[in-house]
Amino acid sequence: MHTMHTMRTMRKMRKNRHHNPAVDPGAPVARAKWRHQCMSWLILGAFFALASTTSAAVADGEAEFRFSSREVWVGQPFLIEVDVVNAATWEDPVVPEINGVSIDVLPSARESTFTQIVNGVATTRSTRTFVIRMVAERSGIIEIPSISIVVDGQKIKSRTWRVIASQSEVGDLLVVEIIGTPDDAWVGQPVRLTLQIWIEQFVDRENNVRLDEADMWGLLSLADSSWGVFKEPLEELGRNRRRPSGRRVDRGDRTYFLYEIEYIDHPVRAGVIDPGEVHIVLRQPTGLVVQRDIFNRRQVAVEDFRPVIQTAKTRTIRVRPLPETGRPTTFTGAVGRFTVRASAEPREVSVGDPITLRFEVTEDPDAIPGDLANLRPPLLRELEVLVNFRVPDDPTTGVVDGRTKTFTETLRPERDGLTEIPAIPFVSFDPELGRYVTASSEPILITVKASERLDLGAVVRSDGGTDAAPRRTTSLTATTGGLRANHPFTEAIAPYRRIEGDWTIIAFALGGPAAFLVGFMAIRRREFRTANPEHRRAAGARRRAMVTLNGEGAMADRVHEALCGLISARLHLPDGTLTAREADEAVARAGLAEAPRIELRAVLDAAETGRYAPAATDPSELRSRAEALLSELDRLRPLPKLRGSNA
Repeated sequence: MHTMHTMRTMRKMRKNRHHNPAVDPGAPVARAKWRHQCMSWLILGAFFALASTTSAAVADGEAEFRFSSREVWVGQPFLIEVDVVNAATWEDPVVPEINGVSIDVLPSARESTFTQIVNGVATTRSTRTFVIRMVAERSGIIEIPSISIVVDGQKIKSRTWRVIASQSEVGDLLVVEIIGTPDDAWVGQPVRLTLQIWIEQFVDRENNVRLDEADMWGLLSLADSSWGVFKEPLEELGRNRRRPSGRRVDRGDRTYFLYEIEYIDHPVRAGVIDPGEVHIVLRQPTGLVVQRDIFNRRQVAVEDFRPVIQTAKTRTIRVRPLPETGRPTTFTGAVGRFTVRASAEPREVSVGDPITLRFEVTEDPDAIPGDLANLRPPLLRELEVLVNFRVPDDPTTGVVDGRTKTFTETLRPERDGLTEIPAIPFVSFDPELGRYVTASSEPILITVKASERLDLGAVVRSDGGTDAAPRRTTSLTATTGGLRANHPFTEAIAPYRRIEGDWTIIAFALGGPAAFLVGFMAIRRREFRTANPEHRRAAGARRRAMVTLNGEGAMADRVHEALCGLISARLHLPDGTLTAREADEAVARAGLAEAPRIELRAVLDAAETGRYAPAATDPSELRSRAEALLSELDRLRPLPKLRGSNA
């Protein structure tokens, strides 16, 4: 009871103090000052908090370095990743040179953004990741020095790092070879390159597990391997969702799976075929783990890998140039064995009517597939057997169907009485015989009649209605005195009369014929260009030759292409068909002077030498000599085609 009374007394005293100013006269003023000070401190604290938050947001960028492993393999890439987090500006990382390590900062960085909301507060983390690819070239302990990167104007460095590089013993686990068929080929002869990958079957005797053919192919690291010319066929298999199939081969007491990838090469130059750099990386398992799933089924997983790297061994594949001896003038570059067949429609025509000739060239089905897309047709205009037929100037490109290419041309007989289209020869180089051979089509029987002619004398009939020649109905009178006797002097002189009319009418009257004449000339010019494309090609030949000389590639190739291309264009010959000897014969027939012809032969011989021995020629001198010949060659004119006389 006493305690309750005391508490009521204290509450009453506090109440009286708050409501009775006489008890504490300075209390209201003190409370007002206290509230003012509190408000000031709150505003100042909020200001500093805002300032500190802004400052933190401006300089919030940081960098994090992540190393993949302390143990690496010689020749096997390992990665270092640099994460730039919440940065406004940054620069690429700078990696010092390391003895025995090749370094490459990958150009494309990854970007990611992560946002997290906790208790209504959103936190965003923006990350840009740079990847540094390193490959140890020696075994032992390698020290990686500090890697620096500038983030938001501040330079950040990583700590030094040590890795242990071990040499993976290859042994006979992986064998890689490149075999060429044939190993001694000719220019233009198709060569089959075969990449053979021998992988020893992995066997875990403790767990009684043997990996099959599909599992062993899956152990190849396709991305880390270099495939050379075999990259294209391998990618083609991948696009078709296929892979090379392996067959089981026993070599002594070891079992291998042999995988083969083929590539057909069509060499265009003499020398040695280079299949490119081929390095194969195999992830050899170091152990297997056998587990059971919830259905008590056995599952096998690879515990760890070690890389096995092997470089392909290439057997030398030589390419010889085609012999000059015995080469026919009608040879167009075909190498291999071919059969030919010809057909024509229609077979009964008149002189000048078109005949569609189809010439089929089929390669040997048992041979390695050749490059039919670039196979050129026989030079029909150069064949003496077709002297009585008109042949187009431009040869057709042909259509490829399987192992056959069909060329379609239009022939026009120039006289009547022809009974056949003679056998058409096709010259090729047989690589097995080592000489040039000719395959000919069978002759095609045709009938050529004389063209029908219109008798102009039959157009006007005589008075008697017969078919006799028309009679002259105008009587002539012999006079003397020349023109004055025919017309009086006053009638012979026509008086001058001024044309009356508005200039607008005159302009319209003259504008119509003028516009018609201009349009007619434009149409005729276009028709001429369409019918004679060789004239336009010849007109721009020198400019194209200069572009070729100033282009890219080996100078010897550019000089040969520029000069032979200019000669072909000026003489209306097919592009890309002239050899050095054929170019010399062509300019001789066109009447080129002896001095520039000798210089042309010397330049083309030097360019041919430069193709196979670049150090033997001076590119700048070769170019200047070729450029000096352009003006002479640009004046060449094609000779008219000699035809047989009409019967």
